[in-house]
Amino acid sequence: MNVPGAIKAITFDAAGTLMRVAAPVGKTYARIAGEMGFVLSPDKLDRAFREVFPAMPAMAFPDLHGRAIADAERAWWRQLVERVVNRAGGVAAFEKYFDALYTHYARGAAWRAYPDTHPALRSARARGLRIAVISNFDSRLPPILQELGIEELTDAVIHSTACGAAKPDRRIFAHALRTLKVTPECALHVGDSLHADFHGATSAGMGALLVRRRKDLAVQDIPTLPDLGKLDAFLERHLQG
Repeated sequence: MNVPGAIKAITFDAAGTLMRVAAPVGKTYARIAGEMGFVLSPDKLDRAFREVFPAMPAMAFPDLHGRAIADAERAWWRQLVERVVNRAGGVAAFEKYFDALYTHYARGAAWRAYPDTHPALRSARARGLRIAVISNFDSRLPPILQELGIEELTDAVIHSTACGAAKPDRRIFAHALRTLKVTPECALHVGDSLHADFHGATSAGMGALLVRRRKDLAVQDIPTLPDLGKLDAFLERHLQG
């Protein structure tokens, strides 16, 4: 098992691990289109999003700074939304539509913390562990986590557009470790993506746990948890030093 011997810090993925969208993406995209007088199929939008999102480039802009990063974040999402919506029939007033979507997902109300998130974070903090979020997300993430009551339970929020590297790139994990002031062998990462989270963290020398909230995710010979409700028991067994 890829688990450190003396866990001093624990890092978490955000979307899919600590939080989820409040409503299915297709339903939200269709609802906002409907408010503007356009009819789109939620099912087609969901299917398009599942196809387009994995094909997008990494959400990281290592050569940009300041306002240029915010512009690049918005352009990244604009490209994704345009591709998704066009596959479902398109929206004539696209710029207005995209503005509404982008603003919607910047609010905490568009997201929900999983029921086991806050208890898991509080338990880890009570054990004296340093905690960070490591996410392939943009600058909207910290205020979202703040609204959800998650940020206050962490020591740092590391998102890919801020540090210029996206998971599974080991540089984003190294950035988090420097921020937490721990070495890789004393840190554990928890996330729901086999590629970005588990393999990314282990390539950076960290321990890793895969959260299998999606029961269809089949893995073998990899330490997994069905949800964060089982994390404290895992830490009880493995916390040393």
